[in-house]
Amino acid sequence: MRRAALAMLLVLAVAACGGSKTVSAKDLGRLVLQRADVGAPFTAFNDGPQITLDNAGTPRADPTRFGREGGWIARYRRAGSKDTTGPLVVESRVDVFESGGGSKSDFDAYRKTLRSQAGARPQAVAPPAVGDETYATTFTQVGPLPVRFFRIAWRYRNATASITVEGWDGKVTRAEAARLAQAQQRRLVHG
Repeated sequence: MRRAALAMLLVLAVAACGGSKTVSAKDLGRLVLQRADVGAPFTAFNDGPQITLDNAGTPRADPTRFGREGGWIARYRRAGSKDTTGPLVVESRVDVFESGGGSKSDFDAYRKTLRSQAGARPQAVAPPAVGDETYATTFTQVGPLPVRFFRIAWRYRNATASITVEGWDGKVTRAEAARLAQAQQRRLVHG
C-alpha cells in the first residue's frame, strides 16, 4: 500500500512539473526565434518550413528521420560595416519528433554535424543552460574580415533546436549566442 501511494505521488509530482508534456508540431513557426527576439535592426530573409537543402550532406538529411513530424527555419540579417559589433546573421531551427527517442537520435546527429563543419575546424565551447542536452561549437571563416560562427544545438523533450550566430571575429560573443538560444528555449517551453 505504501509503495502504491509513493508511486502515485511520484506520478503526480512529475505531471505537476510538466514531465509528460511534449512539444507540439502544430505551429512550428512560433518555436523559432522571432524578430522581437533578435531585435529591430534585423530583417527576416528566410522563414518557413525546412526543405531538403537545409540539411543536405549531413546525418540529418532525411526529412522523415527518427519519426520527425516537421521542422521550421528562420534566418535574420542586419546591415553592418567592418566596425559592427554583435551578430550580423542569426539562424534559428526547430524539429519536432513523435517521441523523445526521435529527438535523442536527432541530437546525436546534430552533434556529429557540428563536430565536422565543412571547411572549418570547429572547437567545442561551453554550452548555455538550455534543453535536456546541449552542444556548442565555434569556428572562424578566414577572409579579409574573418567571420566568427557560434553554433548551439540542443534537445528538449521530443524536439531539437539550434541557432547559428555569425559576426566579425572578435566582435561577436558566445554570450550573445547563448542569450538567443535561451530566448528560443523559452519558446519551446511555452509552445
